[in-house]
Amino acid sequence: MSDERIEPSIEHEYIVEVETGVDKDTRMPTLVVRVTTAREFTSFAYEISLELSVDHAAKTMHLEVGGLSIPSVMMPSKGGAISERTLELLPAGTYQFTVAKKNRNLSTSFVIAKTGLLTMKSASNSFALIRA
Repeated sequence: MSDERIEPSIEHEYIVEVETGVDKDTRMPTLVVRVTTAREFTSFAYEISLELSVDHAAKTMHLEVGGLSIPSVMMPSKGGAISERTLELLPAGTYQFTVAKKNRNLSTSFVIAKTGLLTMKSASNSFALIRA
């Protein structure tokens, strides 16, 4: 019997989910972008630094994924690092969506219908998986 640790195979570093929601205070429709690491941690519930920018004129949304940090309230927890950004629901139309980290990028597009329904083309590479 071997005591060597066998690391699980991970297809993507990050899972990026984009969905519509409703702000619980204002009841206004929102767009939620959630990023989770595929790798799980056993000590803390780490956070991922995220920079989300939207260019309304060009109909583009860019998400820059940064490093991991320990939350200010350190409660023992296990699971993937997670962060999310919420913004006001964008006007109806087709948007180009790019996720980037250092020199790696992944792009796809999504459509917001006049009814607020979001449809997205899934995209993936070893860096990330984007899905709605």
